[in-house]
Parts: sequence; C-alpha cells; structure tokens
Amino acid sequence: MSSKSLGNWRMLTFNGIIAIFYGLLAVIVPATTVTAMVMYFGIIILIIGLAMLWGAVSNIRAQLPYVTDLISSIIAIIVGVALTFYTAKSLTIFVVIIGIWAVFVAVVQFYLATRHEFIRSEKNTFVINGLISLAFGVILFFNPFETAQFLVVISGVLAFIFGVVLIYISVRLKNINKVLIEETEEEN
Repeated sequence: MSSKSLGNWRMLTFNGIIAIFYGLLAVIVPATTVTAMVMYFGIIILIIGLAMLWGAVSNIRAQLPYVTDLISSIIAIIVGVALTFYTAKSLTIFVVIIGIWAVFVAVVQFYLATRHEFIRSEKNTFVINGLISLAFGVILFFNPFETAQFLVVISGVLAFIFGVVLIYISVRLKNINKVLIEETEEEN
C-alpha cells in the first residue's frame, strides 16, 4: 500500500469536523437547524429553477421544444420561493405530506399482507412494516414540526458519531502513512 493512497487523512479529518459541527448544532438547536436546512434547500431549488428557466428561454429563442422545461422551471421557482421565504409554513406542509404518504404506504402494505400468494413470513413483514409506517405517518400528521426537530436531533447524534469515527480513521491513516514513509526512507 503506497503512502499516497493514505494521504487523504486530512480530508477525512475535515469531513469529521464538519460532521461533528453539524451534529452539535442539530442537537443543541434543532428548531433553528431544521429551519435553516429548509431555507437553504429552498435557495438551491430557486437557483435551479432560475437556471431551468434560462434554459427554457434559450430553447424558445432557438425554436426548440420548451414547454416541459418552462413548466418545470416555473414549478421549481415557486417551490424555491415558498421554501426560502415561508420556511416554517412550508416545513409544516412538507412534513404533513410525508405523513400522508407514510399512511398510504401502510395501507398498501396491509393490503399486500392479505394476498394469498405471499408466505406467512412475508405477510408478517408487510404487517410489521405497515404498523411502523402507520405510526410514523400519524406522528408526522399530528405533530409535524416537533417530529421534524426530533429527526434532526437523531441525524445530529448520528452525524456526531460519524464525525468521531472519521477523525479516528484519519488519525489511524496518518499513523500508517507516517510508518510507510519511515520504512521507505530506511530502504533508501
């Protein structure tokens, strides 16, 4: 193994620090983190929508098909503006939609569990997944913002752990790299 292939320990350390920073931020101020994430996501969608609009206008000028691109860009711009400037309301609506989707998935899984072509263990899997999806959907539907904050806290804890692991791996790679360099110098 060459020392060059292990030279990315700095990048791992940097990514670990970012993950730890996000983890701490998500655990300490989850409401602010959720709002900021949705707002930045809205800005990204808005920029993409504007770029798509530019492409649609270019297609109009070049007399190319443009209707689908124009409609998509307008929808992206509207969603981007809503998420950027009406973040809290957009977040609530989004989480409620996810809750409705989870309930729908639960209903489909319950229906599939009643089908005769599945064996008992598959039916049990559908029922268990359906119950979990139903519970998740109901929680999101009735308590959207607090659930979103809870999910951010969970992602923060996971990011913190991931960051610590990345830093540990980067230190190990740095030590291996150092040993390889010393061995190469001794050989020469």
